[in-house]
Amino acid sequence: MKTKKYIVAIALFGGMLFAASATNLIDLNGQGTTQIERASIKIPAGG
Repeated sequence: MKTKKYIVAIALFGGMLFAASATNLIDLNGQGTTQIERASIKIPAGG
């Protein structure tokens, strides 16, 4: 029973570390989003 508590505690701690690292990987400022610049889009003359 004691080892089960330790395993659950380690799993929760690992989950918290994973969640913290995942939020650091996602750029919260919006700089990581892919945006299309309108100046780079060239429309052909015929269409």
